[in-house]
Amino acid sequence: MKVLVLTADANTLVYHRGDLIRDFAAHGCEVVTSAAEDYPHVRKYLEAAGVRHEPIRMVRSRVNLAKDWITWLDMFRLFRKEKPDALFAYTIKSVVYGCVVARLAGVPKVYALLPGLGFTFVKPETLKQTLVQWVSKALHRFALKRADVIFMQNRDDVQLFTDLKMLPPGVPVHVTAGSGVNLDEYPHVPLEGNADIAAGRIRFVLVSRLLISKGVCVFAEAARKIKAKYPLAEFHLVGPFDPNPNRVSEAEVEQWVKEGTLIHHGMVRDVAGLLKSMHVFCLPTWYREGVPHASLEALSTGRAMITTDSVGARECVPSGENGFLLPPRDEVAVVKAMEFFIQQPEQIVRMGLASRKLAEEVFDVKIVNRIILQAMKIEHSDSKPSQTPASAPCPLGAGA
Repeated sequence: MKVLVLTADANTLVYHRGDLIRDFAAHGCEVVTSAAEDYPHVRKYLEAAGVRHEPIRMVRSRVNLAKDWITWLDMFRLFRKEKPDALFAYTIKSVVYGCVVARLAGVPKVYALLPGLGFTFVKPETLKQTLVQWVSKALHRFALKRADVIFMQNRDDVQLFTDLKMLPPGVPVHVTAGSGVNLDEYPHVPLEGNADIAAGRIRFVLVSRLLISKGVCVFAEAARKIKAKYPLAEFHLVGPFDPNPNRVSEAEVEQWVKEGTLIHHGMVRDVAGLLKSMHVFCLPTWYREGVPHASLEALSTGRAMITTDSVGARECVPSGENGFLLPPRDEVAVVKAMEFFIQQPEQIVRMGLASRKLAEEVFDVKIVNRIILQAMKIEHSDSKPSQTPASAPCPLGAGA
């Protein structure tokens, strides 16, 4: 079976779907990937896994029907050239264009995975946003009718699409626990007896693209207030600047760093290594997440959580056993949660253990990939399991 994996962001082929791609190969599939970029580190990773990468021309953000014809043309040419037995498309633009073009090109099976919906389905505030949302809904309805199976990452999104009558009747819908996390690549790092915790030098970390709706500004303001009262506390911001209009500016981050509120690490490839030295993960998002991948990494590492009761994010603190689930945009609540961990540091250890348990029972990438493989009717072959490339990069950024 030949599978073509299509996405808008090449980094996610490694960072979000590397394990799935290796599983396809381990089950005897020939795998070809395609994305908008051709990064050397991505190509190196894919080649080590025995996968070919064929980039196409695609603007990752914003649907522009007047200019995106070149993307449709590249997709059509690629599908006709490769003649895959199945298309596995994820990210919004890859799904809404890929499903339709694949049918036109004669691809036998089409599988669509919808990750976090971001701003696409939030309540519009302007006439322009209303128009963009109307077009997006129409494209989704049209595209999903061409899919054989639909995957979604949380039940809130399934309910939303059901209410909007966007799920075509008769097409199976499977819910995965986000993209899953590799428990071996993000091993549990116990915090029992940690000297910094005992001394009150608690390190809070936010790993994300630098977007306002990811709660970056809320994190910074909470950090400023906590630092004034607990100067030993540390706040670490990890992630690249983003071209999105919702971005946090470089000037804002520079000001936070200059005044000593936080440390900005920029893009970090070894997120697992960085999380080893952190104690509490904080993501005060109100972005419409699938399930934040950075949160899954923190769970697997065994870190207590501070996040929000919003779509996707709430999946990572389902019962309160491993952290706090706060109202979105509530800076005061974030400050109180941080102060709780500083005053009761033993809870960092207890909740961290609960996080690891949740990762093992729910978010293990093996569980997530099994759902996808079974839905695609991909049976295990006699081929040897695919090995993780020795230098598999995990660039922080997209999808975090």
